[in-house]
Amino acid sequence: MNDELFSAAIAANVPVLFWGAPGVGKTARLVQFAAETGRHLEVVSGAIREPSDYLGMPIETGGRVRYAPPAWAERLAAAPAGLLFLDELTTGAPSVQKAMLRIIQERYVGELALPDTVAIVAAANPPEIAADGWDLPAPLANRLCHMDCQLDVDRWLSGLSSDFLESGLGKSTPSRTNRKAAVIGAVAGFVSSHRSMLLDVPKDPSVAGRAWPSPRSWTNATSILAMLPANRDDLDMLALKGCVGEAAAIEYMAWLAAADLYDPFAVLKSPSIVDWDSRPDRIFALLSSILSVAVGNLDAHWAAAVNVHTACATAGHPDLAWNGMSKLLAQAPPKAKVPPAAARAFSEIMVKMGRWAA
Repeated sequence: MNDELFSAAIAANVPVLFWGAPGVGKTARLVQFAAETGRHLEVVSGAIREPSDYLGMPIETGGRVRYAPPAWAERLAAAPAGLLFLDELTTGAPSVQKAMLRIIQERYVGELALPDTVAIVAAANPPEIAADGWDLPAPLANRLCHMDCQLDVDRWLSGLSSDFLESGLGKSTPSRTNRKAAVIGAVAGFVSSHRSMLLDVPKDPSVAGRAWPSPRSWTNATSILAMLPANRDDLDMLALKGCVGEAAAIEYMAWLAAADLYDPFAVLKSPSIVDWDSRPDRIFALLSSILSVAVGNLDAHWAAAVNVHTACATAGHPDLAWNGMSKLLAQAPPKAKVPPAAARAFSEIMVKMGRWAA
C-alpha cells in the first residue's frame, strides 16, 4: 500500500478498495489510520449484512414511508470526522453489493447523506481465496480507487518487536515478561531469515480451512507462546500447529533448536557477552528481544537497551541495530540523554538518511 496515494485519495474523498490476501493487515492498517487521524471508525462487513443495512429500513411516519438509516450511519454523520470501513466487500452477495452502490458513489445511507468529513474505505480478499467470494460488478468496481495491500515483512517485524504499540494495536502483558521478550525475539529472528514463511496462503480449499502462516496467525502464535511456560517444546509445537500449521511449526522449532539464542536480560546487564559477528538472524532475534523488554518498561530498561544497540553498531553492524535504536530514540523517557558513544556509532547511517548533516 502506498501511503501517499492513500492519503491523497482520502483527501479527495475518493473511495478506496484495498485488495490483499487474508491476514496481511488490511483491517489493522485502517484501524491504525483512524486512530492516527482522529476519525470515528465504523466497520460494516458485507458477509453478515442485508441490503436493508445499506438502503435503510422502511418505516411509516405520519402516513408516509421513509427509509431510516442504520445506527452506524448516524454515528458517522454526527462525528467531527469519520471513516466508514466496508470490510469483506467481495463476500457480500450481489444484492448487498448493489445496495452499496449508492453509498460508495452518492454517499447516501437510506435517506441520510454522509457528510464530506466521512471517508469511505473498503477491503477485500481476491474472490478466488475469499470465503464465498463474488466478483465485483463493473459499476461498483468502477467507483473505487483500487490499491494492492502487499505484505511488508519488515513492517511486521518492526511492529512485532515493539509489541505493535506504535500502531495503537499493542496490548500490555505484564505477566511472563521474560518469556514474552524471548518469544518475540525468536519469532522475529525466524521470520527475518525465512521471509516466505510469514505468508503462505494454501491453494487447496481443504488446507486453507485449517491453520496456515500469515502475519495475523504468527502474531496469534506469538501471543500464545508468550503465555506458556518456558522449556515446554511439546506445548510450543501444539500452539504453533494450531496457529500457523504443522509445516511452519516444524521448521520454526528446528531453527530455534539450532539458533542458540541469547538471554536478553543477561545481555542488558553485559553487552560484552555477545559475539556480534555471529549469524545475522541470531543477532536480529536478540535485538528484537531487547526492544521488547525496553518497550515494556522504558524507565527501567531504556538506557541499557540503548547501550546494547550501540555495542552492535560499534561492532560494525549499525544497519542491524538502527531499527531498534530509532524506536528507542522515539520513545525516550523524559530527560533521557543519548550517550556520546551512541551518537558516534550511528552517525554514518544518520548522515546517509539525511537525519544529520555530514
